[in-house]
Amino acid sequence: MKILLIKRGAIGDLLLATPLIRQLKQNLNCQLDIIVGESASAALIANPYLDKQFIFPDEFFTLRGIANLGRVLLNLRKQYDYVFVLDKHWYFNCMAHLVGAKVIGYTRDMISNVVLYKKVVYNDVNRYHGLYYLDLLEVSKTARANYDDLSLDLIVSTTDKLAVEEFIFQNKLTNYVVLVNSGGNNSYEQDGLRMLPISKMIELVKLLLEQGNKVLLLGAKVDLIHYQKVCGSFPDNHNLYNLAGKFNLAASSYLIRRAAHFYTTDCGAMHLGVTAGALDRMTAFFGPSNPAHIL
Repeated sequence: MKILLIKRGAIGDLLLATPLIRQLKQNLNCQLDIIVGESASAALIANPYLDKQFIFPDEFFTLRGIANLGRVLLNLRKQYDYVFVLDKHWYFNCMAHLVGAKVIGYTRDMISNVVLYKKVVYNDVNRYHGLYYLDLLEVSKTARANYDDLSLDLIVSTTDKLAVEEFIFQNKLTNYVVLVNSGGNNSYEQDGLRMLPISKMIELVKLLLEQGNKVLLLGAKVDLIHYQKVCGSFPDNHNLYNLAGKFNLAASSYLIRRAAHFYTTDCGAMHLGVTAGALDRMTAFFGPSNPAHIL
């Protein structure tokens, strides 16, 4: 059996989909490939359950990139038995038919009801998102989904671990906390809707520093300017580190694993806390999203 997955992003969504990826491979021993957007593909580096990863620019997954995505899918025509569409929009359900396989995906509209071979009704924002991914396996009838097997997969290499250990040693970070303030800043959204307001961010950093913590501001390059504004409120404070863009995804997960506590907003890094086994040392701030659905 040959199965193709389609998922444009984002990082958190891909990590939430790793139980599905794992169960597909373990239950079916199939050829399992994925088409994925470039910016989110870091979540799948060295994933042992995927045979091929077709990584394409994020703009391929927008309406402007319809021709590019269409060519990609046509080049894979008649090579797969099933296509699992992990995105929710009818557009991807329709495009998946270019592969010429049975399409399994989510329905929230009349078009998806018509074009899908097997469908999952996506309508409950109080239900954990990871369970919805496993629903795709369940409705496919190719194997039974194990809804108790929800651990998230992220491969952290020895090189990444050593880079973090060296940083910890050089900065004498025997005890530190990690703080991430991101969310709503990626290739598909730029409004930062899940971030703490900068005044609240500064207030939190102030409290943590007053408690004697070494505070590591962790994030991607997109967070650099925002963190610089925060650090500007604490000039010459050697217990505050702006690490935006310093570590890759896997190394960031390991840095969180080694932390005494992890403070985060609802973003991709929050799911790194899960992969790092830091749930009992994690405080997550939620704004418009439902914790029961995401975490």
